[in-house]
Amino acid sequence: MINKPDSEDSSTNVTVCSGLKCRGLVTVLNSNRNEVKCVANLERAAGMHDVTLLIQSLKEGGVLENLQRCFSKMTNVFLYCVDKDGFPLTDFCGKEEETARIKELIDREQLQNMLTRLAESTLEDQAIETTAYPNLRLGTATVRTEGKPIISWVACGVIFDEEDAEDYENAPLEGFTSLISERQLARTIDALRDMTDALIKERLSVVSAQAADRRSRYLEKEMEEKLIRVQMLNRLIQIILEGGELKENTLYKCLKTIGEFSELSIAAIYRAPKNNKRIEMISKWCAKTVTWEIEETEDSVFAPFFRAEKTLVLSCKSATGAKDRETMQALGLKAFILIPIETGVLEKTYVCFGVKEKDRVWELAEIRFLSDAAKILQYSMAGQNRSDLLGARWKNILEHIGAAVCVRSLKTGDIIYTNSEMNSLFEKEPDAGDLNSLLGLAVQAKGNREFYYAKQKRWFDLHYEEIEWVDGNPASLSILRDCTGRKRSAKKKTT
Repeated sequence: MINKPDSEDSSTNVTVCSGLKCRGLVTVLNSNRNEVKCVANLERAAGMHDVTLLIQSLKEGGVLENLQRCFSKMTNVFLYCVDKDGFPLTDFCGKEEETARIKELIDREQLQNMLTRLAESTLEDQAIETTAYPNLRLGTATVRTEGKPIISWVACGVIFDEEDAEDYENAPLEGFTSLISERQLARTIDALRDMTDALIKERLSVVSAQAADRRSRYLEKEMEEKLIRVQMLNRLIQIILEGGELKENTLYKCLKTIGEFSELSIAAIYRAPKNNKRIEMISKWCAKTVTWEIEETEDSVFAPFFRAEKTLVLSCKSATGAKDRETMQALGLKAFILIPIETGVLEKTYVCFGVKEKDRVWELAEIRFLSDAAKILQYSMAGQNRSDLLGARWKNILEHIGAAVCVRSLKTGDIIYTNSEMNSLFEKEPDAGDLNSLLGLAVQAKGNREFYYAKQKRWFDLHYEEIEWVDGNPASLSILRDCTGRKRSAKKKTT
């Protein structure tokens, strides 16, 4: 039996893409909360992008054009629409022969000043100003979302109730049949802004619901994938526990399980003695039709890889230097992960994973899974007992699964573990009894279901299964994910 190391699970620096250093392995591998924030940021970015797409769809679908044509015909107002930067979204609308004259009469500098003033204002959404002609008025109305201007209407009206014409240098305009009173012009601009605002809000509510649905489905898929990885890591633990004393056959079964699940070409555990140019292979698995006899080769070419002091994550696309590319080619691999582990012996021990047949860009979830798998192997090789192995692995995995987790003893009915997500989600629940009642664990069948929690007005997806806990006793595993956004989106689609 290999002696237990003095220090346990000590964090090491990690190199990703051959050169990027992070402070600790935990920084790279245990970042679910950062991923959730990332998703939220992406959703906000997508929301802003959706506004742009919405305006484009209103333009290309003729919605804005039809709206302005309707208002212009009913009220005798000359109209066109511009985007937040002042670029026209529609053509000037009005009686054709009169519209051409109005275009020539508009003071472009005055119009730009009005649009800029409204865009920067927090109090004013529309304005009407006099022009160089006693009976010509220029109006603008800005529509906002989340306080930011998205489109503006430009309206011109030839009024029939002008006053103080003698105060103007120019004479009143003549020959226009499209006439309106000054009061009617103000009401028209006000109604146009309100109708456009309601239209955009209604369209954006649909877009937001769709975005919430996309996010919900993304998180649902992510949780399902994480659950599969949890089950696979549990399988590794069971292989080790069933294997009794540590044997090469047990390690091989573990490597084979990891390799086939992650679609790898090779998975190996080896030592690198200081005074030996060859590596000492402890156990190795290769996929069918794959050969990898690296242990028979003097490792001078591979020294930076096989004797690394920190976790190394590399693929052909990330191997930017000539030396990196040369070494990857000599290894016969297109993607490679190496993880140092502490087993209590003097020689450095490593777990490595590789892909030969095709290019592979490692995803964070893959790196996390392979690191967790390597830690399971480390625990077993260091001779830790059953409780240490199960406890450390289960709690680490369940703490970072990206969902709320509750474990309950099937013998006593007591809750024996909840992760931080569960504690945060139900921090106001007074005791375990309420949580048991909430989840309905006493009558819960294995599998998935939805339930509504009236106290928080939220819907949850619940996954339930039975597991063997740290102490070897049967337990129930409940995994909760908020699916309120998806339910609201589905409801909007049906109404």
